[in-house]
Amino acid sequence: PSTRWNDLTEPRLIAVKAAAGETDLQARGLTFQDAATLKQAESEGRIRLHLWPITRGAQLALYPNLNAAAPGWRHALRDVRFRRALSLAVDREELNKVLYQGTALPGANTLLPGSPLYNDAYRSAWATHDPDRAIRLLDDMGMTWVDPDGIRHLPDGRRAELVIETGDVDPAETDALELIKSQWARIGIEVAVRSQPRQAARQRIGSGATVMSVFYGLANGLATAEMSPAELAPTSEQQNNWPMWGLYYETGGKAGEPPGLPAARKLVELYEAWTLAVDLERKRALWEQMLELHAEQVFTIGLLASVQQPVVAAVKLRNLPQGADYMYDPGAYFGRYRMDTLWFAED
Repeated sequence: PSTRWNDLTEPRLIAVKAAAGETDLQARGLTFQDAATLKQAESEGRIRLHLWPITRGAQLALYPNLNAAAPGWRHALRDVRFRRALSLAVDREELNKVLYQGTALPGANTLLPGSPLYNDAYRSAWATHDPDRAIRLLDDMGMTWVDPDGIRHLPDGRRAELVIETGDVDPAETDALELIKSQWARIGIEVAVRSQPRQAARQRIGSGATVMSVFYGLANGLATAEMSPAELAPTSEQQNNWPMWGLYYETGGKAGEPPGLPAARKLVELYEAWTLAVDLERKRALWEQMLELHAEQVFTIGLLASVQQPVVAAVKLRNLPQGADYMYDPGAYFGRYRMDTLWFAED
């Protein structure tokens, strides 16, 4: 927003106007794909450009809907071998090179190295590219019926045609899913992509119509033991991988359905124990148990993290950090950097 007025504009024009120097401070509406244009504008003296790492556990993650209405898909998605196979079949290095010029951090949807709770084993769990192992896991599930075009069938007999739904939350979604479509075809899973507005996507996920969706990963990748681990357990209807289980928790059992997997029930138990814990070491131990269980069960399939967020500032703007984390909660993006202390130089 400008210091003189709030200038509403079309989303597709934000990067153009920012590069022209028509904003004093801007990050919303800008993506890594705009960085080259913005760097050119900076070299010409129109703006100052900062690249701050986004601190989500994953910039994008795939969410298998364990409450999918279709029995065949629900059964397959609740089998940890299937979730692990899909994650192993993702070539994150290819995604990184194509989407972010190799600047992002590959791995699962978990905490980042800047967190005191970070464990590299959680980020690498079932997240290294190993299609041969993925194939063995699918075979072990009994998915050995393969059509002439190489596509498998689920244990219930239906063809493994997996629709991944998007809510248009990130411009990189489409390109990422096109790459994953090709990667998963190599293990016998056919992918189709369905794009829709975010609200429509939310309704379909909650109803069980969606089998898999793509969305941001953990909101807070820099969590400490004192911060809530609620994102790791089925505690909210808004969670794409188990909306009905989350609704059950939110309503105290009056709506939704109880978690149908022992590991999910264990996550709820650990979360509730964390809410009652008063000792910091106890909280830390509970966090670590939840992170380990979440990683081993692959309840979400993280792709890449630490994607660089372009932050455009007016040339005269002062006191904005050159290097900083771009975080929604906690922090409110710019809010954590005390915007009341920013000022404009005369020259």
